[in-house]
Formats: sequence, C-alpha cells, structure tokens
Amino acid sequence: MGNHNKTHQHILNTAWQLFAEHGFNDTSTRQISSACGIAVGTLFKHFESKIAILEACLELRFNDVLERAKETDIHRPPRLKINHYAQYFYQFYCLHHQFYKVLFSERLFSKTFQQRHMELIQTLVFSEQPQFNKVKAAILLDCYFMTLIYGLSAEIPNTKLMLRTLSQKVSIF
Repeated sequence: MGNHNKTHQHILNTAWQLFAEHGFNDTSTRQISSACGIAVGTLFKHFESKIAILEACLELRFNDVLERAKETDIHRPPRLKINHYAQYFYQFYCLHHQFYKVLFSERLFSKTFQQRHMELIQTLVFSEQPQFNKVKAAILLDCYFMTLIYGLSAEIPNTKLMLRTLSQKVSIF
C-alpha cells in the first residue's frame, strides 16, 4: 500500500474513532488532522469535507455488511430478497443512526447519492430476475427507502419495527 493509501486509511480510522467518541458535530477536521499527525491541507487533499470523511467511514463498514448479506442470500423473488438485505442493512443503519441522520440530511437530495444507493439495491434484488418490471421495481425500492427514512427519523430507531413494516408493505407482491 502506497503512502497516499496509508494516509487515506489512517484518516478514516482516526476519524471513525473521533466520531464515535465525540460525535460528528463535536469533531472538527482540525482534530482529525491533529490526531493523524498531518496538516489540515493534507486532510483536504484526501477528502473534500468532513461529511465526505463520514460518508467514506460508513461506506467502508457498510461494505462488510454487504458482503455478509450476499453470502447468505438464497432468495429468488424480489420481495424476499429485499427483506433479506433489509435485515442486514437496517440493523447497520440503526446501529449508526446518529451518523446516518447527518449523512442523509446532507446528501439525500444529491442525485448521485440517490442513484448510487438505488442502483445497489436494484442490482441486489433484481439481478437474477428473468424479466425486469420497472414499475414493480420502483415500488419495491420506494417501500425500502421510505421505510428506512421513516424508521431512522425515530428518536431511537427500531430495526424490528422497520423490518415488520417493510415486510407488510412488500407482501402485496
């Protein structure tokens, strides 16, 4: 791993520790750079903003959850697949709800952010389907994401309630 990649990873590890310890809002980029032993300018060569650091930290951890979910996916029908992945993803989102509330408030209206997440779920749920029904796919994805957003808006998000709600919504398929 080159120096650039080592520094990048060091920033992510250090930032995650500081975010977990102090919270996102009470952690500054100066604190992160100081704890990493790098200049603030170096930090911004790796990440455009503090929210970009948080997004990269969450994505790194989310990828582990994604791999575990893929390993146990045995379902074919889209309604079962979406429930399967939601079990893993909702639990992760709820565990880190304070960070996702910040991230979603900053990025939710970004077309790129939305599209990346929609494409991931669409690929996971519909990749093995012989025929792709755009309308059905859109409805399932809306159910998934609206349940997620509504569930995360609770003061203390409840994974089981979110999963039950999603399951009820998609049972019409």
